Amino acid sequence: MFSDLVQCLTHASGKALATGLTRVLLSSIALLSPAAFAGWQDPLNTPALQTERAHETLLLDVVRADQRLVAVGGHGHVVYSDDDGSTWRQGKVPVSVTLVAAYFPSGDFGWAVGHDGVILRTTDGGKNWAKQFDGYQANDEIVAAATRTKERAQAQLDAAETAGDDVAIEDAEMALEAATYALQDAEYDKSTGSTKPFMDVWFYDAKRGFAVGAYGMFFATENGGESWEDVSSRLPNPDRLHLNAITPVGAHSLVVVGEMGMILRSDDLGQTWHQLESPYDGSLFGLLAQGSHQLLFGLRGHVYNSTDGGISWNELSTGSEQTLLSGVIGHKHTLLVGNGGSVVVFDSALNNPVSTILEGRKAYAAVAEASDGNYVIVGEAGVKRLNAAGEMIDQSISMAAGDF
Repeated sequence: MFSDLVQCLTHASGKALATGLTRVLLSSIALLSPAAFAGWQDPLNTPALQTERAHETLLLDVVRADQRLVAVGGHGHVVYSDDDGSTWRQGKVPVSVTLVAAYFPSGDFGWAVGHDGVILRTTDGGKNWAKQFDGYQANDEIVAAATRTKERAQAQLDAAETAGDDVAIEDAEMALEAATYALQDAEYDKSTGSTKPFMDVWFYDAKRGFAVGAYGMFFATENGGESWEDVSSRLPNPDRLHLNAITPVGAHSLVVVGEMGMILRSDDLGQTWHQLESPYDGSLFGLLAQGSHQLLFGLRGHVYNSTDGGISWNELSTGSEQTLLSGVIGHKHTLLVGNGGSVVVFDSALNNPVSTILEGRKAYAAVAEASDGNYVIVGEAGVKRLNAAGEMIDQSISMAAGDF
């Protein structure tokens, strides 16, 4: 299925996107004959297959929903566990696209996002999911926003010409040119279909939340996801760099990290944003915050420590060059996980990193702390469990008996 091929390629390195290759492939697909798509089913309208091996397939995020653990991943799979990751059940999902990230502001209410611009919501802790939004709607919203921006730029140019202000005219002409290009890009993206993935989602409460993704996608909701608005114009991201993660760093402060070392910060719950100086010019995949202490991580094992809320950074030597994709601050230790079976364990003060490589060297995309003090990690080998020292626990993991 061509959609699956695109999704696999865009996930070639954990949450990293093979941007150029994806665009080339999409252009090639557009030239294929209709016969090539015979029997194709739109994964946005095809429910995820129920399988007793869902916990062993590709999973890309795992999060806490109170005491429950919920993991999401390939083919629309969502699995959840109420016994610290030993036994899992599969949720009912109305799509079969790859799900990349999830977030629960409470035990019942949660959201998941993924490929083809999909946003799902659950109101029962991950058992049942409903589609709220997809890439087709995202394209419409982006085109509408770009059209409004171009109209404003044209109005500013008209006003400047009426006033005879040469400086204002030059500025307005540049703004109109940029807006015209942005609208053309949005219209082109719309013509290729629902191709752009969301990479992360975060909610302040059951009403207010954000979803971030590829090509600078940044959407907000004020009504629990009943409607989503393209608010990418709030970000200083004119090149539409990929946005990989969004993280709270204070009561009303958020940080978005992404491609080319991008670090954006808001101190008014996402209304306005400014760019921070970055210690690294490669892709960043996440940030962990504990008070004024932060850990920033990304490509090739780069990890940076800040003790002043992200104003200054010091690089930490982890002894590994494996890309790090996710992490969690636990009660006793902080863990980062990534490609090649890489696990980096920090002490309670987010210092003294110790790097290990798990047997099998599989890529792991996310980690969550279970209520028993151990950790659950997910990735290309499905679900695994680690102890507090980051060592694999030799314990059977299964789907609940009688579910299939």
